[in-house]
Amino acid sequence: MARNTTLVPREEERIKQLLRHYGIRPSRRRSQNFMISDHYLSKIAGLARGAEAILEIGTGLGSLTDKLIKVTDKVITCDVDPRIAAIYPDISKSWTNADFIMCDGGLPPIRSIDYIVSNLPYGESSRLILGLLIGLKFNKAILTLQKEVAERLIAAPGSENYGRLSIIVQCLADAKLIEEVPPNAFFPRPKVYSAIIQLSKKPPCTDASLLEKFTAKVFTQPNKMLRKVINQFYGEEAASLININKRVYQLSPMDAASIINMLRPYIK
Repeated sequence: MARNTTLVPREEERIKQLLRHYGIRPSRRRSQNFMISDHYLSKIAGLARGAEAILEIGTGLGSLTDKLIKVTDKVITCDVDPRIAAIYPDISKSWTNADFIMCDGGLPPIRSIDYIVSNLPYGESSRLILGLLIGLKFNKAILTLQKEVAERLIAAPGSENYGRLSIIVQCLADAKLIEEVPPNAFFPRPKVYSAIIQLSKKPPCTDASLLEKFTAKVFTQPNKMLRKVINQFYGEEAASLININKRVYQLSPMDAASIINMLRPYIK
């Protein structure tokens, strides 16, 4: 008989008891879906084993935090929900190597850390990924995302899922899909599948700020030929410098780096 790796009733019951005890209802607006599967919690913690320090974005009710404190010397865990901040002293009594901070707008007031671990809220994942990659210095990030978003991060240029998020992520990091996560690994259950993805920071293919500005414009028209889009946004003189005969959605990170190098005076 196959082992059930997704649902651990004890953890689900613990989560439900805590929610009842503290009078907390999971917030749909904040996409609060608490992971209850020991298989996936252990998988994520194992990927972070040996990190000098871990930043956990989204403390929740501490299921993952309790795993992370066992694989590193230091955990900084943050949450945007003041209800979580209020109960943190109770749920963290046995944790000696974890500190809690509030996340401002979902992003913590930290600029450098070894590893990031997070079950990102579905509605904010793209914004938070870009914020982490551009605004935070780190070595690896282990993120649980909506499966559709995870597929965009690893999509090849020209493919159906490839877009602005794909090109920025692949310019700044190596992205690897680790494992799919079914809805019954969470409480409450989301309507879609999730996936664990690992981002390993690497030297950027070009200036991240210019890449963000450039892609914000050209990827509004992904199906058009690049020269036409460049001419529209940056003028005829800038378009004359481009010798890449591709549509916008076909641009690789290295294509973008080459173009940005040519268009630096025009990108503002």
